[in-house]
Amino acid sequence: MAEIRNQVLEGRQLLDGNSFIDCEFRNAQLVFKGVEQPGFANCKFTQSRFVFEDHAAVTVNLLRGMLRPETGMRSFVTGMMPEIGV
Repeated sequence: MAEIRNQVLEGRQLLDGNSFIDCEFRNAQLVFKGVEQPGFANCKFTQSRFVFEDHAAVTVNLLRGMLRPETGMRSFVTGMMPEIGV
């Protein structure tokens, strides 16, 4: 999609397929739909949050469900993605 450089981005920002370089996300909703991986280089995030929609939301909800203690899958998920630090 697009390469976005040296911008302050606010509000709803669609991430899929875009490359963000030297940007600041300020009070932004970082929307990822799971269509195409975004890229980030040297970006700053101020009071922003990720919003997962469509395919990405399905994946996040699957992982959340797997993390519940009663599933017995918590160690599997954390072993697969140790950086999530649960």
